[in-house]
Amino acid sequence: MMMTASQLRAADAVRLESAKTDVTHRIELTGGMDKYNWAINGTPFDMNDTEANPILIEEGQRVRLDFVNDTDMWHPMHLHGHTYQLGASGPRKDTSIVLPGKKLSVFFDADNPGQWMLHCHNAYHGEAGMMANVAYRA
Repeated sequence: MMMTASQLRAADAVRLESAKTDVTHRIELTGGMDKYNWAINGTPFDMNDTEANPILIEEGQRVRLDFVNDTDMWHPMHLHGHTYQLGASGPRKDTSIVLPGKKLSVFFDADNPGQWMLHCHNAYHGEAGMMANVAYRA
């Protein structure tokens, strides 16, 4: 049987407990094939300054990421160091496809301090700049 992630539910043992969202970050996926200028929030990741433009959160927060795909391509967005839940009760994942022109909201608990890469899992897009640093301290 073929289905989409929206048809799945997290098992009780791994579902995030109900909690108020503490912070929401809009993650705009930008760029295109013509100029090959892939980026997050219009700013390509700079490998020479990896700590520039971080997405800042705090330990213990319930975080919402609103992926907004402003491009004509699919982007499998991957967050290191965490799993997130799709919507209020959807499956737990670390990579989700954000369809062209669509929005996808995911939730996670900031329970693993550090600097974590958020990037498009299409390696060509990530290497061109569709990456960001999600950072927080203990």
